[in-house]
Amino acid sequence: MTFFSRLFGARQTSDPMSNDAAQPAPETPKSDTAPETDSASTASESITITVAEFEAAKREAGEWKERCMRSQAEFENVRKRLRKEADEAGSRAVARFVKPILTELDNLERAVLAAKPEAFAEFAQGVTMIQTNLQAALRGAGIEAVVCEGIFDPAVHEVLAEAENGDVPKGTIVQVFRAGYRLKDQLVRAAQVVVAKPPAGN
Repeated sequence: MTFFSRLFGARQTSDPMSNDAAQPAPETPKSDTAPETDSASTASESITITVAEFEAAKREAGEWKERCMRSQAEFENVRKRLRKEADEAGSRAVARFVKPILTELDNLERAVLAAKPEAFAEFAQGVTMIQTNLQAALRGAGIEAVVCEGIFDPAVHEVLAEAENGDVPKGTIVQVFRAGYRLKDQLVRAAQVVVAKPPAGN
């Protein structure tokens, strides 16, 4: 007997004209157990497939697994190749940048070895030429000197000291102690400068 048969069986067998039928049915005590539902029967149902269908599904799952593993391996190979190419490109860029600097270092070494007191003018001229060539190499790599004129800029200038000077406004750069350099919008090194301040008593 099902749950619904037990629930409604008494009403279906009773006399509809009797006084007992007219009386409201007494409340049934609540049970701690939940009533049976159709989900129990649904959960017990199973899907039946043939052996051939099972083997086909198993084979297809294996193929998808193999594809995923192959795709992952290809992704790792591409990632490693791109990293290697990026490293090689960086190394080539550094080599291109360093090559002219090494040439100028060689020139500087020859100038120092050839320096003599009686030929100081030629020595100074050679060193100046090397400095010019080094600056050109830096510009070729996109590195330019920070402008050190007018009022100092705290974003690119580092003030080392103040010097009394009544001829220019306060904060004007009057001496460059060390040049600064920037690569496009990125500051490589701040310039160290001395700025003016009003003379004492003014």
